[in-house]
Amino acid sequence: MVFLGIAFQLCFFSTSTTQAQGSQADTAFLQSAIQHTLATYQEAVGVQTHLYNGTEYLDYSKPHLEGDQFFKSKAVARGDIFYDGTWHVQVPLLYDLVTDEVITPHNSSGLMMKLISAKIDTFQLHGHTYVRQKADSTGQALLQPGFYDLMHNNDIQFLVKRSKSIQERAEQGGMEGEFKPASKFYIRKNGSFHQVSSRRSLYKVFKDKKKQLQKYASSNRLKFRKNKEEAILALAKHYDSLSSEQAQENRN
Repeated sequence: MVFLGIAFQLCFFSTSTTQAQGSQADTAFLQSAIQHTLATYQEAVGVQTHLYNGTEYLDYSKPHLEGDQFFKSKAVARGDIFYDGTWHVQVPLLYDLVTDEVITPHNSSGLMMKLISAKIDTFQLHGHTYVRQKADSTGQALLQPGFYDLMHNNDIQFLVKRSKSIQERAEQGGMEGEFKPASKFYIRKNGSFHQVSSRRSLYKVFKDKKKQLQKYASSNRLKFRKNKEEAILALAKHYDSLSSEQAQENRN
């Protein structure tokens, strides 16, 4: 508003000066100043203004809790977000895994603001792409509404639902606790989602190429127990590559 106030003052001064002096040079100079002021205002807040239509975010963490509620880091990081029908790039963001909310600092007040989840289609943060799964009107969908990490997106999709929960307990010395992370894994194949939690459940989804995937997992020493997410991602990618090879052979 300060920028706009200056712009309007310049407009008034420009009109007065033009009427008093009739100087085209002065008018051109002042009009240029007005345009520069408005451009500065738009660059500073104009483009991002409608990002700040959510409510204030209050940090609910407690001193006795280890860790934090955020994805990757509690420090604000630059990310891209498709919000309310528009891409906003290099926006400072946080993603709360407990409440499943995207947070951004207000550009003037510095207060942390919760973005309206229903207006977010996708966002990219810390090298990960999150997509919003909408509520199913029938209530029968496997995936609950919320944000999912899109790890692989081809004929096969691999999505991860990341979350954290607060675990607290009373000890002799006082309260203790931590933010406990959890992940659920989903494969989308032929238009349907399947939750996978083990090697067996994954091979059930990929049963048409089970033997090839078992051989690939063995030769690459994929460890489901130590790193389930990495193993599922590798096999999902390999399944897609096998499908592509088969499709190419059929065309030939």
